[in-house]
Amino acid sequence: MYIILSLAIIIYIFMIILTKHRTPIALIGAGAMLILGALSSIYNVNYAFSKFPGEIILLIIVLSLFTDAFNKIGLIDYIGYTFVRLTKENKVAMIVFMPLLMYATSLFMNNLTVVLLYTYMGLYLFTEFRLPVVPLLVSIVIGSNIGGAALPWADTPAVILTLYTNFNLLDFVNKLMLPCALYIIALSIYNFVWYKYFAPKERSIPFKTIPQMDKKRLKPVLLLFVFYIFFISIGPFVNISIAYTSLFFGGLLLLLEKRNPIDILNELPIMDSIVFIIALFLIGGILEECGILKVAAEGIIKLTSNNAYLISLAILFLAFIISTFLSAGPAAATLLPICQSLYHAIPFKLIYAALALGILAGSSMLPWSATGGPILLSQANSFIKQHDYLSEEEKENIRKIYNLKSYVLYSVPFSLTMLAASAVYIIICIWLQTGT
Repeated sequence: MYIILSLAIIIYIFMIILTKHRTPIALIGAGAMLILGALSSIYNVNYAFSKFPGEIILLIIVLSLFTDAFNKIGLIDYIGYTFVRLTKENKVAMIVFMPLLMYATSLFMNNLTVVLLYTYMGLYLFTEFRLPVVPLLVSIVIGSNIGGAALPWADTPAVILTLYTNFNLLDFVNKLMLPCALYIIALSIYNFVWYKYFAPKERSIPFKTIPQMDKKRLKPVLLLFVFYIFFISIGPFVNISIAYTSLFFGGLLLLLEKRNPIDILNELPIMDSIVFIIALFLIGGILEECGILKVAAEGIIKLTSNNAYLISLAILFLAFIISTFLSAGPAAATLLPICQSLYHAIPFKLIYAALALGILAGSSMLPWSATGGPILLSQANSFIKQHDYLSEEEKENIRKIYNLKSYVLYSVPFSLTMLAASAVYIIICIWLQTGT
């Protein structure tokens, strides 16, 4: 157990130090841990592969196909044009309303969809306006995380919470909707502060002309996309895997496209994200199978002495720590059984709210803490390659999103603020229910 834990710590240290090489480091680390497990039999290697994120991988591929189709049709440009018109070309309004748009969209779409759809729009706004790129892009990920936590169908942890507990739609509305709404307002204010103090002074006016859009091609693709989002939202609740739905609709979309399906698939700029996510989930599966996460979680819970306040805060902070370094999926998988065993000790199902809010804060910390982070980085790299007109200065500004220091300078203060606010919120809720 200690050897595996030491390896995991070394892997994360190197990923933090060498952010540009995070994918090969994650692959080497996952491979080394699996080889060690196979040779020593200290854990079941097959269990680690049971954590292979097949559903997420297929979801990313099919969503990327839709994003590519929308980009070729001109819909992404048109969304950007409409957004600029609605904000009346006011730069402050754009930087403030971007997180609100992410939140509103994520309430009804998986947050991966939101990141894929809006990253290019954010980058177009950056190149036209010279807005600060890090808060603009990172707020897309954080805003989608907040929207994904507020309703039972919006993100993977929310779906898991709904399927495997008695935490229902009404619970999401009366326990999570309020803090999430407050957090997204706070994120908009936070963006304004960054804009005020870090945005360059010289800016041009974007989207003066209406972008060309192939409306004839758009209608069938958009209709197919709406049905796809609907089915992946309700699928888990009727025992239909997201993977099955993704395969079906991905095939239909490729049939609708006039281009060669082989060319379309080969041009998708998501391989780095997919490989990194696979490696990260395998590492999480290994740590879970070795019992490291469970031992740590149960040890901390024992220190709470059955105190409702301390148990809830322990779950909140454990969810935050695990999701920060291993993403939201392993955090939910590790802590959910513990939450179920402690369910009767905490009133008003608040232990599940603590779990959801801890995952929300943790998944907003680092570029790999949420699945949307690697997708954002992949999209940014693709944008640079596809747009030859970008100046070297603009390319360097976009590359700031790969600088871990730049990323965490924006994300960490806000994530820690959400964590602290969630702790206060949970304490107040327990006090209102128990009066003690």
